[in-house]
Amino acid sequence: MAETDYSRASVVLFDPVHANQRTTRYALHEIGFRQIECVASLTELKSMVADTGPTLIVAESSATDADVFKLVRAVRKGEVGANPFAVILLTTWSRDTTHIRRAIECGADDVIVRPFSTNFAEERVKTLIHGRKQFIVTSDYIGPDRRKDADRNSDAQPVTVPNILKATVENDYQALSDAANWIQEAKETVRAERLRRLAMRIVVSTELHASKTGDGPSLPVKLDTGDLMRTGHEMKAQLIKAGRAEAAEICEAMLDQVKTLGEGNQASLSTLKLIKELAMGAYAAFANGDTLERSKDEIGRTVTNLRKRLKAKAEMAAQRRAAEAAQAAEQDATADDAGQGEEPGIKRAAM
Repeated sequence: MAETDYSRASVVLFDPVHANQRTTRYALHEIGFRQIECVASLTELKSMVADTGPTLIVAESSATDADVFKLVRAVRKGEVGANPFAVILLTTWSRDTTHIRRAIECGADDVIVRPFSTNFAEERVKTLIHGRKQFIVTSDYIGPDRRKDADRNSDAQPVTVPNILKATVENDYQALSDAANWIQEAKETVRAERLRRLAMRIVVSTELHASKTGDGPSLPVKLDTGDLMRTGHEMKAQLIKAGRAEAAEICEAMLDQVKTLGEGNQASLSTLKLIKELAMGAYAAFANGDTLERSKDEIGRTVTNLRKRLKAKAEMAAQRRAAEAAQAAEQDATADDAGQGEEPGIKRAAM
């Protein structure tokens, strides 16, 4: 194993609470890091990530979680900084499972709950160097692949992304000299997979609303035109970044069709079919004729699973309404009985 020298790596440490910031900085220094830039505002953190390209980002998420998670997503999407694959370690004082789940789902490499020892932090850093997870790309997530084997019913292949932290602390001269090309190749791989997933999202949405549920009459499902527009705009932006003007024009035509749907209450089957075909066409134009055929089974599974969920949700809602109606009827009957029981007493009092 190559010698590890943490002093070679640059670190940006964000924490708005100075006492906590000093504690974390001390732990990083004890591990061996020396190039540590401390910032107390998200604006400074964003600037440092964009301007300096740190090999490790350590950010406290307790007080400003929504904004921190948003910044991590922006980094992963390539919207902030030159390296979407920078190692990102989040810290938090919160033990709330919802908070920790959101921290994981934003695309960070790891989350450490405070308080933690220096030895514990060092072991987590070593894992990020020597055992960093491959990335997975979906329509709304780019980050470490945390799926268990049983959950891998998707045809999405994990992507091995550049680990500049590892190359830096091990002084891997070859990897560092090829870093720019390495990052660019990984960005192109991620963009291609993201475009495929965005196109699939549109296809799934249109198929779900353009066909029956399979058994019995179709359920009244509201078409989320807002999600279609957001997905379409993201797809167009990625196509423009990739320099695929023709594909972007097809995507724009798809967005024009989505606009005609309004709130989606009266979406015609012909318009939904056209939106689906344009989404598939935009992806094919980007992928030089490659189609979503290999994703056909996954699209079918996704639509089927969504239908089952919607059906179960509708059945639960119906059961809840029936229970509420029965309870209301019982209360009315009780009230009537009580009223009838009081009437003789009232008459006696009047006498």
